[in-house]
Amino acid sequence: MVGNEEAASLLSSDGNTDYGGTSRMTELGPITPVTLAWHNVTVTTKRSERILLDNISGLALSGHLTALMGASGAGKTTLLNTLLVRNLHGLNVEGRVTVNGRELGKEITSVSGYVQQDELFLSTLTVKEHLSLQACLRLPGDYTKEKRKRRVYQVMTQLGLLKCQNTLIGAPGIRKGISGGEAKRLTFASELLNNPAILFCDEPTTGLDSFMAESVVRVLARLAHSGRTVICTIHQPASELFSLFDRVLFLAGGRTAYIGPPAKALAFLDRCGYPCPDDYNPADMIIETLALVPHEEEHCRQRISQICSTFLDSDICEGINVELKESEQIGVYPSVRRRAPLSMQVSALLRRSFLDNLRNPSLTRAKILQKLIMGLFLGLLYLQTLRDNPVRVGIANVNGALFFIVCEFTYATLFGILNFLPADFPLVVREYHDGMYGVAPYYFARVLSYIPLFTVDGTLLLHLHYGFFQYVSRFLSRKMGISICPSFPIAVSVAGPMLTLLSLTGGLYANVGELPKYIAWVQYLSWFSLEKWIARVIEMCRHYYRFGFEALAINQWSDVATGECYMSDCRMADAVLSQFSFAKENFTLDILLMLLYIVFYYLIGCIGLYFRVKRARYPIVRDPFNPSRHCFTHITAQHYDKILLSRPRYETEAMLAAKRDGLAVVVCGENFSAADVVSTLQQRDYNAALLRSSVELWKQKYPRGLLTKTDQDKLDIVTLAAQHAENTRPSIEKPMTA
Repeated sequence: MVGNEEAASLLSSDGNTDYGGTSRMTELGPITPVTLAWHNVTVTTKRSERILLDNISGLALSGHLTALMGASGAGKTTLLNTLLVRNLHGLNVEGRVTVNGRELGKEITSVSGYVQQDELFLSTLTVKEHLSLQACLRLPGDYTKEKRKRRVYQVMTQLGLLKCQNTLIGAPGIRKGISGGEAKRLTFASELLNNPAILFCDEPTTGLDSFMAESVVRVLARLAHSGRTVICTIHQPASELFSLFDRVLFLAGGRTAYIGPPAKALAFLDRCGYPCPDDYNPADMIIETLALVPHEEEHCRQRISQICSTFLDSDICEGINVELKESEQIGVYPSVRRRAPLSMQVSALLRRSFLDNLRNPSLTRAKILQKLIMGLFLGLLYLQTLRDNPVRVGIANVNGALFFIVCEFTYATLFGILNFLPADFPLVVREYHDGMYGVAPYYFARVLSYIPLFTVDGTLLLHLHYGFFQYVSRFLSRKMGISICPSFPIAVSVAGPMLTLLSLTGGLYANVGELPKYIAWVQYLSWFSLEKWIARVIEMCRHYYRFGFEALAINQWSDVATGECYMSDCRMADAVLSQFSFAKENFTLDILLMLLYIVFYYLIGCIGLYFRVKRARYPIVRDPFNPSRHCFTHITAQHYDKILLSRPRYETEAMLAAKRDGLAVVVCGENFSAADVVSTLQQRDYNAALLRSSVELWKQKYPRGLLTKTDQDKLDIVTLAAQHAENTRPSIEKPMTA
């Protein structure tokens, strides 16, 4: 624990206190208050030209907590993405988004933080380690180590994370760690490290119980009242939470139905002719009034149009227009956040990768055990023939062993890497779009972190496998480089056929000198021929079949004394090499080609990863029972026939049905967590048998072939909920789409 004197030092501000009257002091230092405004924003789809947002205007003030609310399909997520300038692929956006009167575009990322609905962390890090590494990636390079340490301590203190600072973050169902509320606060802490002037939050209370939800909203209110501009989307808050917001924005059909203080929202609807009962949740009542009810769409649209038109003519809207004009005249702009220097990015990412690898011992043990068994088996397989007369009867065996070495390390490394990098993809996508680092620093650091792992298991296999050869002294001095340089293929589906093709042209199965011209060029793409360089130099990759096999053959046979020919098996060293169309003179060329291959394949991998990350729109969550996972409502157990309604029509009817069944507090909203599904089902005595029964009825009524992808996803969710209710976790994690 930090002592009192050190704690006082760590909690002190970063220095300068002269802000010229334009900054406000927060617990983390000064910030420039900003007003985020959107003017006449219209968003349509490019293909169908469907209107998602219809000429809406509004603003979020500094020192205010603003909530975006509305029924499903009202446009909340679209507005949030428009303000963030994210996930707008396939959309036409008109209008302006300004910060203190200035249009920032994608640079808004540099003055804001974005707390997304799903928490994505490395489960092997502690809270303090995570925040320390995040500080290295988020804070500018002129921050000293002491300043970064002070900032980490400040955010942990502010968000109540000191007690769990040395606890592993963990993952639900995989590794025990911090609680759901602590994980949510850790997400806030990560975004607060650079002390942003604007904080966006997407569904911050999803997956939390009522107490934790209120705690999170109070944290948001405290952050806003310290001088920040805080905007969040939220579904069906309790009455106590609704009163904590300084300003609420209700959307309906892509239009603004109300924007202003929560206390005045009910009075406005009362004037429109829709009073709220005294014992009713105000947020529930407003959203129901603005929702589209199935079979009553036309009437609902007329009601929404009337409310939106009334608001545009109201004094509240006139006051908003005055504030919009004033926001254009502010002229004081927040400082743009600078990215950490490249060296610090690589250093932090490398440290994070090393910690992650070290704290996954089961994977390391499995790889070493596999190499141990494989090495012993292969060594014993070739032992007798090589010991009896290696020159007379063992040439073919030695060549086969050499070729297998190249094959083993190629396949093991390639498909081993596929177990690592794809698991990082959701986290990389999020951090890249948050502007924390580029793809190249991540790729370089992750590859470097694998070198010790693949070097150890590779060396073990070679000691056991090649150690049984009579020529062991020739090989041991040159073998270290064979187990490094892992590669990341962009498409798993082409990896197997590609390796098969390259191995067939590697020189063992077919003489490379006799290949037809139309296929002979493939041998030069094959890494199985550069094995002499692999066996000599520590930096060399194991990925070059054709050249790798040639290299190992030269290394093996170049100094072997000449001997007799036995039947068709040549015994002279040159003859052994020429039998496969190999030549000693190719050694220098093979070295150069190996270097080029290393650069080429890693460059291709980095470019492929860059385009995948850049085009990725939605985070992928790995755990199907993560409390923050998106999923649809569990009332399909009682209303499975309504599941085929399209969104948002389905969700509207689902909410109404939930109201009738007394489940509104859990189901009202757009997304639902699997944990809430199971918990509520158990409370309502909706057991696994009932769930499975409804699933079977659903399958009988609507065969799989007639279901759309979205419908099938919903069916999968109900099936998973039934399995989970029986305490049976699915063996295969199936992604679910909301």
